[in-house]
Amino acid sequence: MQTERWDLFLTSDYRTVYYFTGLLVAPEFPSVFVQRSDGRTSLISATSGVARCDTQQYLETYSIKRSIDTPGHEAAQLLKQSLADNLSSAVRSCGVECESTAGVYEHTIASQYSGVALLDASESLRKMRKPKDADEVDSIRENLDLCAVAYDAAREIIAPGVTEIDVYSEMHKAINKASGKTITFAGDFACGLRGIKEGGTPTLRKIQNGDLYILDIFPAIDLYRADTTRTFCVGQPTDIQMQVWHLILDAIRMGEVMAQPGIPASAVYESIKLFLDAHTATEKSFWHHLGHGLGHRGHEAPRIIPGSSDVFEVGDVFTIEPGVYTHALQGGVRLEDNYLMTSSGPQDLFSYSWAL
Repeated sequence: MQTERWDLFLTSDYRTVYYFTGLLVAPEFPSVFVQRSDGRTSLISATSGVARCDTQQYLETYSIKRSIDTPGHEAAQLLKQSLADNLSSAVRSCGVECESTAGVYEHTIASQYSGVALLDASESLRKMRKPKDADEVDSIRENLDLCAVAYDAAREIIAPGVTEIDVYSEMHKAINKASGKTITFAGDFACGLRGIKEGGTPTLRKIQNGDLYILDIFPAIDLYRADTTRTFCVGQPTDIQMQVWHLILDAIRMGEVMAQPGIPASAVYESIKLFLDAHTATEKSFWHHLGHGLGHRGHEAPRIIPGSSDVFEVGDVFTIEPGVYTHALQGGVRLEDNYLMTSSGPQDLFSYSWAL
């Protein structure tokens, strides 16, 4: 705030609220976080847990005594009251996470402080959140443990005649049991030829002998999900399946060497793309990103794509995930781990077997 010369900071993004206060609020209900230039913080939310802030106001969203139809406006009234209690300091500028902050709260700020400049804080926040703190890395590691549990369950059930839904259900059951609670479990669960372009949610399609089954999964305890991929062969791998699997593993090792602090993410993508396209067996089918940053959103900087301006920095947590998809493979091969960028290069955070 000192650098940007903001007298006030405002957001109503539940992810940013969690980032600053440690309180995971329900995204379907309003939440408002304010920080003043002297460091004092205030939170308004419908979640009653303990937050790391100076003042915390509970927002009522359900009552049998009255109808609550516009909780956002009620949050704005609480914000107005909070600001009225702190009008002794002049507020000339306010940084606002404009991308995700409701206009009703910006209006409240403008009505309380005459002539205040409302400035977009989104880019400043993005830069601040790019390197991950130790507790954020710990959250990602916790989800990586669940990835291993899910893959173990998949190995036990994958067989001809089993459906994609069957595999998904066993994986989800396993991570719920391991964690002792219901875990958000999304990913790509398309098997065989469906994996060439479709991806996405599981269906009643039955697994066939010879299929390659790409399981790109991102379980999420709280917000900091992991994002890993393993490919499983249904039956004995063919020569071309093994050939491409080795190429993908070589591409990952290249990425691990090339990705270093100060290196442009686009340069790593271009080298891996050229390497894969140079081999006939790939049919130049690597069409997507090589990787992306992880945090409290699934895709963050650094984005490893040709159009990226991101540069690797110490503290980045990111994926590397090359893939090849052809009919000759009866699906595709994609492998993916999560990495923490250190001063000496990427540290792999996941140790699960790469084997088909």
